[in-house]
Parts: sequence; structure tokens; C-alpha cells
Amino acid sequence: MTVRSAERGPFDLPWPGLLGLGVFLLALWAQPDALVGVFYDDGIYVAGAKALANGSGYRHIHLPDAPPMVRYPPLYPAVLGLLWRVWPVFPANVTLFQLADAVALGAAAWIMAVHGRRVLPPVFPRYLALALGFVAFPLLALIGVRFAEPLFLALVAGAVALADREDGDVKTDLAAGALAGLAALTRTIGVCAVVAVPLSLWLRRRRRGALLSLATGVAILVPWVLWIALRAADIDPRLANYTPYAHELGQAGPAPVLQGLLTLRVLWPVPELVLPRVPPWGFPPLAVLVAALVVWGGVGSYQRAPALVATVGTYLLISTVWPFAPHRFVWIVLPWLGLFVAVGWLKLWRLGRAGRSVAVLVTAVLAVGYLRREALSLAERRFARPAQEISRSFRVLTASIAAELPPAAIIASDDEALIYLYTGRRSVPSYLFRWQGTSTAPLPRAEAVRYWCQVGVTHVALTGPGTAVAAIVADLEQRPDTTATPLFRIANGPALYRFRCPG
Repeated sequence: MTVRSAERGPFDLPWPGLLGLGVFLLALWAQPDALVGVFYDDGIYVAGAKALANGSGYRHIHLPDAPPMVRYPPLYPAVLGLLWRVWPVFPANVTLFQLADAVALGAAAWIMAVHGRRVLPPVFPRYLALALGFVAFPLLALIGVRFAEPLFLALVAGAVALADREDGDVKTDLAAGALAGLAALTRTIGVCAVVAVPLSLWLRRRRRGALLSLATGVAILVPWVLWIALRAADIDPRLANYTPYAHELGQAGPAPVLQGLLTLRVLWPVPELVLPRVPPWGFPPLAVLVAALVVWGGVGSYQRAPALVATVGTYLLISTVWPFAPHRFVWIVLPWLGLFVAVGWLKLWRLGRAGRSVAVLVTAVLAVGYLRREALSLAERRFARPAQEISRSFRVLTASIAAELPPAAIIASDDEALIYLYTGRRSVPSYLFRWQGTSTAPLPRAEAVRYWCQVGVTHVALTGPGTAVAAIVADLEQRPDTTATPLFRIANGPALYRFRCPG
């Protein structure tokens, strides 16, 4: 096979570019009619972008004291901040943010397609695996909001593609290290590339390049690490979603880390996604088979793409020990996991009659499970429903707050950054919690009320009944001094209360 045919594929078409263009258009199509901030982190990113754009620094300007941001790495908010300067009208400028995320995802797809020749040389299974990964409905749900994942994926893809080049030199190794460092400035878990890219170079006896790559990635990260070390104490420890990740790990304790290692929980979201509904006794063996294909394909790809396999392997290892549900971590790397499954499937096929029988079984299971589920989600845009449904309550709340409350009001609410972005009113989290294993546990009700009083909360917004915060408000409403007074309540829907501190 010539270099030209390997790059362009059948019919002499530029398949990597076509995949990138297709993914770019897919990302634009996948954008839901939803508010920014419905998935929490997206609101924090955009509020941080606004702070950078208006010269307030890297701060949580939606909180009353505007404390520094020490949990969310700054690169993605900085990119959005530059775009905000170009188009400083919110929420109209969200269109520009959507376009930028789509470009990043399309670029990632193009890079992965080119680099994928090393992982899976046959053209058809390579592009089929990548396409099925990029159209996966959980990934579409992620890229429909302002998460850092598309930019992160593009940077990591670039880093591993450069590191895996056989003709690499010092310049490419430096560039790989720089992209890895930038990936860690986009999402903290990008440290997987900062570690794995130099390690893969070292194991291939490119010792000088490995050291230069590591030094470059670390140098890019050092200012951010110093910022965290110097400013973490400025964050109220009761705000668990704002403290550094080390604080989360300390609260969660060692149990979920050990549990993750023992159960390899990061491997199970893929079987949950692709397998059809089967009796309880049938799921474990099929899940093990799918997970084994991922692992087998990854191991089988190491000789051809060591930086990719080392980086994805490190990424999955961090995800499985981290005290957090691994699904969001898995969804963004589905295209690579799809490549590994395809490699494993081809290895199965080449094992003779028994292997081909298992390969046919896997194909049938995926067709019945994943393809059917995927077709329904795409046809009915089910992947967009969660963001749109969450937005309904907040549309009512933000309209009321913006029209009826004074500019100095401070709102306690879920998705507090969303409240600030759409109303201009400062907002704080209404639900205070601590990390407990892979979940959370609410702080005592008295502590939540004490916090509201300390930061000057004037109103409490509820997205619906039945929540921990709704129970707190119900208690306050029943007090003799009535410290929570309803301004409006919609049955089984949102509500807004005036709040004053108990006497």
C-alpha cells in the first residue's frame, strides 16, 4: 500500500478530512435548545470566561466574594474568554462557543483518523469504529454543552500522534510535550498525557526526546499548580464543588480508590452502552467479553501506537481509581475505545472457526444493543433531552429573577453559575455537601442555613419539590418567624422564596 493510498483510502478521497468535516457538522447538529449551565461545569466554565473577558481575573464572579478558581484548569475558559471579547453579548455569543467546540471536535476526529492508520490499517473497520464512536449518544450529550472535552480530545490526539511518529525528532517530541501540558491545562486528567507521552518515548529509547517532552509538559503546568497552592485557602471548604481535587480525594477516603482497582469500574460503562437488555445472568459474561475486546485491542495496538495506548491506559487507570462515577470520563474517549474493539474483533476473526463464531456473536450483540439504541437516540434526539428538560425550570426562574429581583439580590440555587449568567444576580450553591465515597452526603441543614446567612443570601430558588434543599425551605417556612416566604410556586415545578436569616 502506498503512502498516498494509505492516507486517502478507497476512491482516492481524503477520508480523514471528510471524517473531521462530518464530525464538525454532527457537533453543530447535536446542540440542544438548552441554557448554559444545566450540567453545572458548563456554567462554571462560561462564567470563568466572562470573568477573564471583562478583566476580573480567573475568579468565580458569580459568587459574592468572587474567590479564585482553583478546581477548573484555565485553558478552556481562556479560549471562551477570547471569543467573549470578540462577541461580548451573552447568550447570543454561545453560538460562537458552539462553533469553537465543533471545530475542536472535528480537528480531533481528523487527527485520530490520520493517526488511526497505525492502530488499524484497514480503512473500512477503522472509519466504521471511529464513526460509531463519534456518533455515540452519550458523547453527543457531552458536546451539546460547554464542556472542555472537545478541546481536551484534540490536544491529547495531537500529542499522541506526534509522539508515535517513527520519524519524530526533538521538535516533534517538544511539541508532543507541549500539547500534553496544554491538555492538562484543559482538564486535570490530562496529566495522563504529561506522564504517558514521555514514558512511551523513553521505552522506545528516545531518551532525550522523553526528557524534553516531560520537561515541556511540566513547565506548562507549573504556574497552574502554583496558583492552586497559593489560592486554595481562599475557597470556603464548605463549597465542595469549588475546592481543589485533592480536597475531594481526602474527603472520599481510600475505600473508593481500592474499590475502583478491584472492580475496574472504568471498563463497565462501555458494555452498559452497547449491550442489549438481557437476563441478569447473561450480562456479566457478555460484559466481560466486550471489556476483554477493549483491553485485547489496546494491548495489540501498543507496538504500532505506544503513546496512544499508554495515554489511554493511564487515563482509564486514573478514571477507575478516582472517587467519581467514570462514565463522563469514558464517553469522550469512545472513538479510541471503538478502535481498540475493532482491533480485538479482527484478532478474534483470525483465530479460526471458534474465533470467528465469537466475532459473529459480538457483531450480533452490538447490532441488537448499540445500533438499535443509537438509532432511536439519533432519530428522536433523545441525547438532547436531559439538558432541555433541566432548562425548563430554569427558564421560569431566570425570567422571574431578572424581572422582579433587585440587582443586589443574592440567590441560593442549583446550577448557581447559570442563575448568574442569565440574570446578572450573584448566586451561591443551595445544596452543600461533602464527598463520600463515589457519591456525596449533604451537610447538616443548620450548616447550609448558616452559610446562606454568612454570604448574604436574599432568595432561594428551587427547581422542583422533593430535593434536600426543598426540605430545608419547608422547615424554614414552618418556623414561627417564617424565614422563607414564597414569591411563587408551581406545582411539581420551580419555586422562588424570599429568605431572611432566622432570629
